[in-house]
Amino acid sequence: MFSLILKDILISKKILLLTAAFLIVWVPAFPEEARNFAAVVIVVGMAYMGLIVTSSADETNKADILLNSLPLRRHEIVLAKYLSIFVYSAIGIAIYLLVAAATKVLGFPIHVYPINFKAVIYGILAVSFLNGIYLPLMFKFGHGFSGIMYIILIFGFSYGISYVIKLFKKLINYDWFQIIISFIMDQSDTVKMLLITAIALIILTISYLLSVKFYKNREF
Repeated sequence: MFSLILKDILISKKILLLTAAFLIVWVPAFPEEARNFAAVVIVVGMAYMGLIVTSSADETNKADILLNSLPLRRHEIVLAKYLSIFVYSAIGIAIYLLVAAATKVLGFPIHVYPINFKAVIYGILAVSFLNGIYLPLMFKFGHGFSGIMYIILIFGFSYGISYVIKLFKKLINYDWFQIIISFIMDQSDTVKMLLITAIALIILTISYLLSVKFYKNREF
């Protein structure tokens, strides 16, 4: 299974490096108040490019036919794709942190905005949500249709944040919503992070089970 992840990394290594370079240059251009989302942008961007490139290459080269002729179980092939999400994300964060450290040590007149653990967790939640929808579609319909849906999801997620904020402002007037928010805000940062991690795991678990079901039913 780990050889499948390595295969995907080797296929997408050039585009991953280019994506990381672009994001490092792009993030400092954000408005000051938006730079806290640097890690979210990096994690989502790297996972998006990695999956799109490898899925396209697999479909072009009919890799599924080859993989299913090997002594691999289909759930292992599916699991490798899900694990690769976090590998791509980790590569992006690692490159960003290395560049940030290098610019500071070498004294380059470039400001690379720092990222924190909390922002990384939010990035993982965003990636879990987006790919939790995309991957079942990919395993059911292939890259063509699901690739278009992924683009729609990315833009929908970006524009949807403003609507979520508006909805939040409306709900905050209700007593039951204020109680929930107060309960969450009273918790420690550790509990909050555990809650976010649990939500991400639930999303990915349901998504993974659907992907396995769809992939097992596909014929190649």
